Amino acid sequence: MVTERDIAILQAVCRYYVLSRQQIQRLCFATDPNGRIARRRLQLLVDAKLLNRHECSVYSISHGTPGAAYYPSRKGCEFLAEYFDDEQYLATPTRMPIAHHLFHWLTVSETHWVFDEALARQEDVKIECWLNEWDICNPQESVPEKRYSLFTLLRETPRLVAAPDSAFLLSMSGHSKVFYIEQDRNTSGVRQISASKPPGYAEMALRKMHRRHFPAATVETFTVLMIAPTERRRDALRKGIHGKPGSELWKFVSQTDLTPENVLHGSIFFPCEGEPRPLVKKVEQATPTTTQSS
Repeated sequence: MVTERDIAILQAVCRYYVLSRQQIQRLCFATDPNGRIARRRLQLLVDAKLLNRHECSVYSISHGTPGAAYYPSRKGCEFLAEYFDDEQYLATPTRMPIAHHLFHWLTVSETHWVFDEALARQEDVKIECWLNEWDICNPQESVPEKRYSLFTLLRETPRLVAAPDSAFLLSMSGHSKVFYIEQDRNTSGVRQISASKPPGYAEMALRKMHRRHFPAATVETFTVLMIAPTERRRDALRKGIHGKPGSELWKFVSQTDLTPENVLHGSIFFPCEGEPRPLVKKVEQATPTTTQSS
């Protein structure tokens, strides 16, 4: 029997695409500190083919022991589509992530969770849409050749592409802006990154191709958020991308500073040059005046 909490698990995995058991436990099993119940329910969902478990385990220093990672199954997506009468679930990617990219996917999911948690704590800022790397940006399109993902081929020869790890449309006070995420894990050299990534985003900005992914955006440009694992790596990437085409599009942040408490309004996002700024300026609430009667 599929329980309400099982449905919450399936929804979470569809939303984030790849989640570790620890992440699922945090999202759906807040009162299960040792993970015993979570492991049992996950096993039942895997046995029922409503959920896929990756064949490789993931080692995390923070948790100390290898753990499983989970991603959507076709049967699970079909179940959600029928349960909620929502065919959008049928567009959820279900292919198995490449093993050596698994920890990268989990890190992107963690970033996504940080934003979700921050948004849940306030009402002024919203994310209208979040796209993972393999999501179809226009699932309503029935012609396969016209469907596309975040990966954008800008030129065949010489080859020029933009391949964000994820993207979202952030809205506030009637305005909305596109943000692309580059989730760095210090697996490539700074020189390689600064040579390969900025030209694609610069061309996208020139041709305003962010509207291809988010037609509802009201701001004419977009921002690329480079999320580095440490402050030292963040600063090295800032230095490397400074002066490259479209360098003004980029903001840099350390994963250690990216928390639900300060991701929206904390001054943690660095441009290539200058002081850090918040992602969103906080709206100052007017203080009501008190009229005293004489």
